[in-house]
Amino acid sequence: MDSRRRPAGFLTQANALLRKNLCLQKRNLKTNIGITIFPILICVLLLVLQNIINNELDKPKYNCGCACVDTDMYGTCRKRECGVQYSTLEQVWSCAIPSPPRWPALIQVPQPQFRAVRTVSQPFDDLPDPSCRDSLSCPASVLITGKDRGFAESVAGGLFPVFAPTLNVTDYLDALSRIVVGSDTIPGYTQLVEPAFSSSDTLYLLQPQCVPFLSQTISYNARGIPLQLNIQCVEGVLLWRESTSVINDELLKGYIQRGGKTNEFIAGYDFLSSTEYGLGINVWYNSTYGGKTAFSFIAALRVPRLVNAVSNAYLKYIRGPGMEVLLEYVKDMPKVGTSYRFDLSSLISPLFFTWIVELLFPVMLTYLVYEKQQKLKIMMKMQGLKDGPYWMISYGYFFVLSVVYMTFFVIFGSLIGLNFFRVNNYGIQIVFFFVYINLQIAFAFFVASFFSSVKIATGQ
Repeated sequence: MDSRRRPAGFLTQANALLRKNLCLQKRNLKTNIGITIFPILICVLLLVLQNIINNELDKPKYNCGCACVDTDMYGTCRKRECGVQYSTLEQVWSCAIPSPPRWPALIQVPQPQFRAVRTVSQPFDDLPDPSCRDSLSCPASVLITGKDRGFAESVAGGLFPVFAPTLNVTDYLDALSRIVVGSDTIPGYTQLVEPAFSSSDTLYLLQPQCVPFLSQTISYNARGIPLQLNIQCVEGVLLWRESTSVINDELLKGYIQRGGKTNEFIAGYDFLSSTEYGLGINVWYNSTYGGKTAFSFIAALRVPRLVNAVSNAYLKYIRGPGMEVLLEYVKDMPKVGTSYRFDLSSLISPLFFTWIVELLFPVMLTYLVYEKQQKLKIMMKMQGLKDGPYWMISYGYFFVLSVVYMTFFVIFGSLIGLNFFRVNNYGIQIVFFFVYINLQIAFAFFVASFFSSVKIATGQ
């Protein structure tokens, strides 16, 4: 008689609780099925959106440009060629370029309406009068400083070589390597195409003094790429400043994000302690053209010509006008043909997939708070239930539900080709999801202790 009244053992209590949970979940079969297949629906939605994006990116405007180069007597195309010469600026990035074109090294010239002029915050007498902006005829200014003013100004005087009428303009690479030419276009993040030559924008020929014949239009064919160079002469002005701190202050005040009007310079040079026996300089340039943000590529800034120009000026000052060091061109590395691809799953995965995993949290919280609200746990304890079996079975149920949920998610996502699952190592994914699932279950147990009503816990 006493043995029959002895409290049930741990396994007996756990078995009873398991049966109770199974009966409860049998009543909620539709809800459990919906929770389990929800990840599949999300994966299908991502697949549909990814296919829509891929179909859009497969359109001709996003692929390398092609043209018919041979037709038969009926006008039917027999041979098509694809390449940079048939592409727009948007298409060229997808072309195979085994031998990238050479481009002249340019400098970044401020737009005419933003070039430095005399203002209230920058009242230097040597700055141009603001009225030049009305006619878009302002010169482009360069700031210089150094310990030896006479030496610095003498060397800087050769920064912009005078254009010689005898210069062979038919070889545009050679011609533009001997003078200083710039552009106000935004630089690209590669040098496969120089934006200054891919549009009808103007090339600025920087000269100590402009004459009318220097502004002209030149047509040229660069390795099959037709170019039309609209060249406009711009006076390059050298402005001496007493120290680097003055230059820093002047550049900062003219910066567009500083407030007020933009007052932009080409660059600044600090000649430090340079002499006839050695050249050492610091160069200021506008790095904001690089577009250095977390959401874009960093552009290839037009800095090499700034360094070459001062090196060339120094060499001519020391050895005479017949001596020069030419920067003939810049070019990118060869590349294979590519296609535009936008991986939606990888882009939104850090936030989107975290939300999907967390969808189980309100399910677990509601379950725990419901038992507290209905006094089920208290009634079971009155019948001899201990805490150990209760927490073990509750944890086991949540763990199994989470494992099934995530298994469906990972398997189906991999089958339909989502890179978030296929590219990352599955072992790492298993460890990550295992840890995350356990932390989520523990957090649900912790949060449930603060609620006694399901409506409050679910925010209804």
